[in-house]
Amino acid sequence: MDNGQKYDIFISYRREGGQETAVLFYERLTQLGYRVAYDIESLRSGVFDEQILEIIRSCKDVIVVLGPGALDRCVNPDDWVRQEV
Repeated sequence: MDNGQKYDIFISYRREGGQETAVLFYERLTQLGYRVAYDIESLRSGVFDEQILEIIRSCKDVIVVLGPGALDRCVNPDDWVRQEV
């Protein structure tokens, strides 16, 4: 699947406790000229899971933002942070 945009970096984060940090990373890295993807800014309408996994596969680097308790739900195989990592 080609979402029409190629990215250098994908930012994975848990919305509760990680969204603010993810936004800061996104803003600074894009200012430095990197093409950065994270779910809110990067995904268009369509099949979310297919799009996000394809973007991750195509990126050179992934940043994982881990705030307090970010891994607590990773015991669930369907958890998105777990799948992204």
